[in-house]
Amino acid sequence: MRAGFKKQSGLTIVELTLVATALLVTLIAVIEVGRYVYSLQLINDMTRVSARLGVVCQVDDRNDIPDLVVPSYAPDGFTADNLVIDYLDSDGAVVDLSGANAFNSIRFVRARVVDFTYQFTGILGVFAALGVINVPEFESIRPRENLGYIRKIDENSNSTQDIVTDC
Repeated sequence: MRAGFKKQSGLTIVELTLVATALLVTLIAVIEVGRYVYSLQLINDMTRVSARLGVVCQVDDRNDIPDLVVPSYAPDGFTADNLVIDYLDSDGAVVDLSGANAFNSIRFVRARVVDFTYQFTGILGVFAALGVINVPEFESIRPRENLGYIRKIDENSNSTQDIVTDC
């Protein structure tokens, strides 16, 4: 019986190493999935805030909005250039902002993410390269509000005055 025990010496260390490796790989994968989901929520929140600023800021400020929205802790590779603000008419078509009636035809504001690929690391990087994990498209659409103009009514003269707000 003692001879059989000597043949198996070290087997416990090998089993422990295999189990510990499997558990650590699983733990790291769970942490990576958590980072991925957090990043998706952060990108979704950036589009939501961009659309909100788009409906309350002047149309001329649409190129400044992404710089205001993208935080320093955004996912790797995400910049203000990845956020696009579009103004839509009642049919959902993009409004040409150079026209004379452009302001009156705006009914919706759309903020969307373009040209962004999430940079996976480690284990999930292998699955992403195989096409198993895809990043969804992000888009937020809000109905038009004041677009940066506040109408002030002078009670004494019954006249109105537009006040322009700045983002």
